[in-house]
Amino acid sequence: MIWKKYREWRKTNRAGIKTWRRRILLSGFILFAAWYAVCLPDQLFHDSTSTVLLDKDGNLLGAKIAEDGQWRFSATQKVPAKFETCLIEFEDRNFHAHYGISLKGIGRAVMQNFQNKRIVSGGSTITMQLARIMRRNPPRTIPEKALEMILATRLELRYSKSEILGFYSAHAPFGNNVVGLEAASWRYFGRSADKLSWAESATLAVLPNAPGLIYPGKNHKRLLEKRNRLLKRLYEIHRLDETDYQLALSEPLPDKPLSLPQLSPHLLARLMKEGYKGKTIHSTIDINLQKKTLAVLKAHSEQLQDNRIYNGAILITSVKTGKILAYVGNTADAGQEHDGHVDCIVAPRSTGSILKPFLYERCLQDGIITPSMLIPDIPSQYGSFNPKNFSQQYDGAVPANQALSRSLNIPMVRLLNEYGPEKFHRDLKIIGLTTLSKPASHYGLSLILGGAEARLWDLNQAYTRMAQALVLDKEKPVCLVEQEKTGKRKTSKAALPMDKACIYKTFDAMVEVNRPDEDGNWRVFSSSQKIAWKTGTSFGFRDAWAIGVTPDYVVSVWIGNADGEGRPGLTGIKAAAPVLFSVFSQLPHAAHWFKTPAASMVTIDICHESGQRATEFCEKTDKVPVPATCLEAPACPYHRLVHLSKDGHYRVDSDCENVFNMKHEKWFVLPPLVEKYYKFNHPNYKVLPDFKPECLSRVSDRAMVLLYPKPNSEVYVPVEIDGNIGRVVFEATHRNIQTRVFWHMDDAYLGETREIHQMALNPGIGKHRLTLVDENGITVTTKFEVTGK
Repeated sequence: MIWKKYREWRKTNRAGIKTWRRRILLSGFILFAAWYAVCLPDQLFHDSTSTVLLDKDGNLLGAKIAEDGQWRFSATQKVPAKFETCLIEFEDRNFHAHYGISLKGIGRAVMQNFQNKRIVSGGSTITMQLARIMRRNPPRTIPEKALEMILATRLELRYSKSEILGFYSAHAPFGNNVVGLEAASWRYFGRSADKLSWAESATLAVLPNAPGLIYPGKNHKRLLEKRNRLLKRLYEIHRLDETDYQLALSEPLPDKPLSLPQLSPHLLARLMKEGYKGKTIHSTIDINLQKKTLAVLKAHSEQLQDNRIYNGAILITSVKTGKILAYVGNTADAGQEHDGHVDCIVAPRSTGSILKPFLYERCLQDGIITPSMLIPDIPSQYGSFNPKNFSQQYDGAVPANQALSRSLNIPMVRLLNEYGPEKFHRDLKIIGLTTLSKPASHYGLSLILGGAEARLWDLNQAYTRMAQALVLDKEKPVCLVEQEKTGKRKTSKAALPMDKACIYKTFDAMVEVNRPDEDGNWRVFSSSQKIAWKTGTSFGFRDAWAIGVTPDYVVSVWIGNADGEGRPGLTGIKAAAPVLFSVFSQLPHAAHWFKTPAASMVTIDICHESGQRATEFCEKTDKVPVPATCLEAPACPYHRLVHLSKDGHYRVDSDCENVFNMKHEKWFVLPPLVEKYYKFNHPNYKVLPDFKPECLSRVSDRAMVLLYPKPNSEVYVPVEIDGNIGRVVFEATHRNIQTRVFWHMDDAYLGETREIHQMALNPGIGKHRLTLVDENGITVTTKFEVTGK
């Protein structure tokens, strides 16, 4: 009865039913079309990727496994031609003709499954396999297969065939925990996919078909059969000739996955911290130079370890490009026991003498010195600071360029005192030393002797900027990552103005490789190329530095223990310099030295003995090209006109000798304490004659008087309002206002005064002896005691 009524209702409402049916079908189509349009996510894959470090030519330097424990490299822009051919012939010969679904392939799969009475083939195209991988390999069911087919057609509409191949190659499983072609190529064959042979490409092409069952190291025989079957197919379609085919068949399969290179693990870790985690990094490193540098450090570390010195770091920069060519953050065999994980290139370490070239250049530019100007090298004291030379010896006075090349401490402290610690502290921060976190007053004059810390990275950049100032019209920032491939490159900070001539003269002083201040244990490094270089040794023998510069390269070396343990013999000259020159021996030699910056140099008369601008009293002068800034340097103060007795044996003056009986000679006269040490190293130095006995009493009448402190007095040093220890002003007077007075305390030279003879001092608690000597040799000495502060 119900069925009869239903048929009658259909007859009477046939038109309406058709209308509703069309509406339902249309709605369903619209819904399907809407779903179809958005069925693909904006980003097909969200899997974490390995951090991959490549050299400048794309060679693998190292990699870090992805967060999910898979070796999965970032997708490459183009699939290598050999692999593409192998993959298409093995998986989907009709790939370039279909739109995601191959009816022929599905029909063949149905027939094979029917004949074998089990599923032996799915008939999936590469695009359908990509859809399956994208959905993380769900169970193989008919609904899932249908969905894969729909998604495959949508993939074909959105992406090109090459893009689909790229996605598949980057995300297909290749057995074990290896995902993607590039990772598989390195794990199984130790090179990038574009360098694989036909046999190797064929091996990788067959792996995604059953990655859990067959891969290198598992089911070797079946893998070999599948590979050879694919090679035969390539031969049959004439992609391989007979020779190539036979050679491909003879190639062995890899036995197991290979370890990835770890040529610069510290650089990889650094870049990951700087935001490159999970990315493929195209660095500026030259893999061949990196390997050579690693070998150099390893060879030297074996000897250094005998002295329980376990760590070292080397950085090589191209001057002309600013690119880092080698980055060795630590010795390869240091291990966890000896802090081998520490990147010593960015670890702050005590500078030793490695900052002295910057001060020398600054003093040249400020007109404080000329390159050959004599700098006192005598016992000195600045408040409570009492610097010593490494050799514990004194030369009296040395030319400024020799003070730098010999790395003498006392002359360089004197220069810093004159230039100003605050100015130098500011300059160092401008040139890129990022570790000067405290004010200049915290470091004081010890700043030039290792009182501060610096990173090898920062020092390398600073020396590179100096070299670039002579080679390039515009500075190129030091960089680790190729700009054109990543879009990232650090910009340079505001540069410190540097005079080209001053830099040139600084490098000239650094070319000297003989270092006689090393207590006899120095070496002469013979080299066929000219290198400006400087060493440094920190207090307690904790850090050894060596940095060398040519027009092409800057090589920076640090040797020591990462935990800060000092060792005897851990000096720049013994530990770091040999490594430096071994590295330079691996580099191409510079064809030319730095070009002389003639435009910023002038030729002036220089006193032959003092190295300062010549005066009318300088007997012998040399015409020397110097930086134009040296025109501001002081003229020679040591040559003066001396009045002698007629026989030339005594000094006289008009109060005790007839003017017509005097001889007038130009004489090179050094201050008494300087002269004391200088004459032992310069046998030709002529000591000024004594005053004629009858003249001496008259000269003494014009002698000086020490006003404060009085003999055997007690001195109290006050504490200032801000809590800092104050200073006591010591004062003397001299009847001849133009006479220079030289101040000494406890045999340490303090400085000189003229006209107003005052000096603010901060002597330590205890007994002291203050000695004043004027330029005529008249001496005043007093003893006093500091009782408190």
